[in-house]
Parts: sequence; C-alpha cells; structure tokens
Amino acid sequence: MLRRKISMFGLTLAILFTSLFLNGCSPKPFLTQDGTYVILSVSPTGMNQSELLELPWNTNMAVLQKFLLEASFVLSDLHTPSPSETSTETLVKATKIQANFPQPKRMKFMVDNHTLNLDVQSIQIEVEGPNVGQVIINQTIILQGLENPNLQPAFQELLDALHNNKAK
Repeated sequence: MLRRKISMFGLTLAILFTSLFLNGCSPKPFLTQDGTYVILSVSPTGMNQSELLELPWNTNMAVLQKFLLEASFVLSDLHTPSPSETSTETLVKATKIQANFPQPKRMKFMVDNHTLNLDVQSIQIEVEGPNVGQVIINQTIILQGLENPNLQPAFQELLDALHNNKAK
C-alpha cells in the first residue's frame, strides 16, 4: 500500500515536471541578448535620433535582462489596435526600443486570441509616448501589446546604467 502511494506520487511528479518543461520550451516571443538593440527617439519637432544600445563588458547585465523580460511581457498577448490606441498626432515625443536580429528569428505570437508564427527580423516596442506598448514587427505589422507598468521603470534603469557607464 505504501509502495503504491510512493509510486503514484513519483509518477505525478514526473508528469508535472514534464508538462512544465515542455511548456517552457515552446517558441515564445522573448527578446534575448542575441539581437542588436537601438533606442529610437522622436522629438515633438519631428527630429529622429537613434542610439545603439551597447553596454560595456563591466556593466551589470541584470539591468538589461530585466528590461528585456519586461519588454517580452508586452509581447505575450497582442491585439489589433483600435483607433483610440493609435495616435494621429504628428508632433509628439516618443521613445521606442528596436531589436534587430542578424538572422530571422521564428517567434510565436498570440494576436487577437489566434496564434501567429512569424520570422522576425526587427521588432519595435514603444516605451515612452502616447502609444506605450505599441509593437511594430518587421516594420510592417502594427499591434498593441499588454500594458506593463514595469516597462518604463525598467527602461529608465537601463538608460541610467548606459549613461552612467558613458560618463566614466
């Protein structure tokens, strides 16, 4: 009787760990350090500025990893933006992070409750501005991501780390 309970418990644990492992291996849209990242800033006057995100080797990479995790959360559930979610104003300040991948990266997105598999070469996420969380995939597909209140603070920490290292 005790032996049967132990074997049932072991079987239950094996099934639980197998399901957790398999769910963790699905191709989720997750930004990683294998891409090149650029900070795109648009001023209210329409001037564009881009800054390559390069952290020196002695930087605490946890700051970058935290930001990429928060940005990936925005990508976890996308929907087609409504007219109220897209800004028609031309003179607004906005900051986006753009990831470029040397080779197309296969990603699975949940868009309007449907799964969409795409080969992604670039992805932009607005982190400051009127459409925070707006996602542009391959410079053609415009979607709205999840609202993430942790995205902007994580971005600010990343900017602080980037500018503190440049000042040294």
